[in-house]
Amino acid sequence: MLSDIKKIMGFNNTEFDGVINNYIDSAKLDLEMCGISESMITSNDKLIHTAIISYVLGNLDIPNAEMYRDTYSLQKDYIRHISEYQESGE
Repeated sequence: MLSDIKKIMGFNNTEFDGVINNYIDSAKLDLEMCGISESMITSNDKLIHTAIISYVLGNLDIPNAEMYRDTYSLQKDYIRHISEYQESGE
């Protein structure tokens, strides 16, 4: 996921890897706290993947960060209503 975000941002160094990884971890924790199962969060699921990317981009100091934050909120709300993604749905 780190490499995907770096590609989107156009980063070709490791200067911000720690910051980006912290945001990735925060996104995963946020998803888990709203009831998404850990197994889905750690899987290669495309909905989870794009939600985490939106979370990270929404927290970086970039143009359209607010749009990414809003996108993440919508994605999270959508995902948490899908029974296969819920903690109790396993």
